[in-house]
Amino acid sequence: MAPSDGNMREKIRQVALESFTERGYDGTSLREIAEQLDVTKAALYYHFKSKDAILLSLIVELLDAMSELVAWGREQPFSPDFQDEMLDRVADLFFGDANRVVRLIQQNQPVLRSLAADAANKQVRDVGELKALIGEVITLMTPADCDLHTRMRIRTAVAAIIFGPITGEQLGDTLEASPDEQKKISLAIARELLAI
Repeated sequence: MAPSDGNMREKIRQVALESFTERGYDGTSLREIAEQLDVTKAALYYHFKSKDAILLSLIVELLDAMSELVAWGREQPFSPDFQDEMLDRVADLFFGDANRVVRLIQQNQPVLRSLAADAANKQVRDVGELKALIGEVITLMTPADCDLHTRMRIRTAVAAIIFGPITGEQLGDTLEASPDEQKKISLAIARELLAI
């Protein structure tokens, strides 16, 4: 039985994400993605008209998930329990595919700027939106009357979860730990910073 359109679309996205992170965006072709999936390029084009369209779909998914997280956070009363739950939700999001998407965003700024400059491309959302959403998460986790020291601890806690694994890789410090172990340790560090 052939996979449904939704399943095939998701398989394409997963294979592309894996290829983009292993070989780079420019080092991956639609032909290679099609070969990995054992489908024709025509079948691939049915779901995505270009490699750019696959990349954009990955970014849009991350932005949508972050928007949902922020919307949830806005509805919650501030408390240490809220801060703890927000850390859990950020970790759940960023220790999945989002981590690799953030890495793609960082590594492919010229491609993204080119896509954003294409006025005909209505799918392009400003990647700066991700920064704004991360900033909003930090704001939601920050008590209104806190001092600079507390604000910096909150920023660092969130950054430890979102950027910790990526930063280590960029510095050549590959951790010999599973993603689950890294998530657990990142959350522990973030909680220590927030004293929760």
